[in-house]
Amino acid sequence: MKLLEKPPFEELENWKIFEHIPESELHNILNKLEYRHYNHDESIIREDTLGDHLFILASGKVRIEKKVSSNRSELLGFYDKVGGLFGEMALLEDKPRSAGMIADTDCEVLAVSKDDFLELVNSVPLFTLSVAKNIAQFLRETDDRLINKLKKENDDLRHMNYLLQETQEELIGKERLSLIGRMASTILHDMKNPMSTIGGYAQLIKMKKHSSEQLAKYADIIAKQVIQFTSMTQDLLSFAQGGEQMRLKSVQMADYLQECCDSLVLRFDEQGIAFERDLAFKGEARIDNGRFFRVLENIAINALDILNGEGTFTVRSQEVETGVRIILEDNGIGMSEEVKENAFKEFYTFGKRKGTGLGLAIVKRIIDEHDGIISIETEEGVGSKFIIDLPAVGYNLLPKSKHQIPIPFDNH
Repeated sequence: MKLLEKPPFEELENWKIFEHIPESELHNILNKLEYRHYNHDESIIREDTLGDHLFILASGKVRIEKKVSSNRSELLGFYDKVGGLFGEMALLEDKPRSAGMIADTDCEVLAVSKDDFLELVNSVPLFTLSVAKNIAQFLRETDDRLINKLKKENDDLRHMNYLLQETQEELIGKERLSLIGRMASTILHDMKNPMSTIGGYAQLIKMKKHSSEQLAKYADIIAKQVIQFTSMTQDLLSFAQGGEQMRLKSVQMADYLQECCDSLVLRFDEQGIAFERDLAFKGEARIDNGRFFRVLENIAINALDILNGEGTFTVRSQEVETGVRIILEDNGIGMSEEVKENAFKEFYTFGKRKGTGLGLAIVKRIIDEHDGIISIETEEGVGSKFIIDLPAVGYNLLPKSKHQIPIPFDNH
């Protein structure tokens, strides 16, 4: 910074800050001013210092910066209004400067010390009014500048959100393609076995060299393979059609569960597995009959495979605080902690000779769609329980964060 000779009086009296001030008082004001020159990038006001001068811009442009870290500053804007004040707020508040003012180009300014400024405020009312107007205009312009900045940032955020949505949709599309690929691989791997069996026994039947008993046996094997094929197909369709419209209606749960058990018991009888039921809950619940039967069927099919021709499968229902609890229990091999944690994940299989790995993932999704909770209680070598809590008519809905109370195993 270096001091210069003051500009001619006639030039300064045309500035807005000095308009309407009598010539005698204006001479008094100008006598208190220093005329300074600042080089490009030279600091005029340092942030966090106490204000000791007020400045009037005579030429050039000043930039306003705010420290945001020890080694980085944020640009708040520029000031290039000839005849305009800056630095007055710190003098009036008697507080440290809230931002720095730096010569963005070579600048010339008029500077008045704090003491002279306060004397002028007290002795020249029109100068005080002019300062107040300048402060009001500066605050208005600052508000406009901040509003425009926030609007721009909001537009940038909106654009970024749009780009993120596009990226998310692209990732979902890629994940879906990957999922379809895995499903196709599962179809080819798991369905070739029943198809090969069906084809083989169909060829044997075609040979016409077998007794009626043998043909009946072959037909029975083919029928079972068709059931297996249909079951896997249904798993894949149910998984692919997730989120389809629910058709909820109120049903008497005891009657409904009795019908479901009647539909499942034959499969257990064929394999010599005991099927027991204890349907104590007599109230109503709103369910999608077909989709909820799929829950019971998938869990039952898992138990059939795990029990492998011996043991007991039990279906129970009981009243709980939130509605109805349905328990499907087997006394098979149980699950390890790892299996239990992953049981409801897509394509995860454990201890099964066949299947798509989608059965329990479908179960979990259907229970979620019914606003229910499903959990597993299991012990290796003892068996597993699938515990389903559903909201029943006249009961409070299930809180999703609520944990079910563990049920001790009954040894059948």
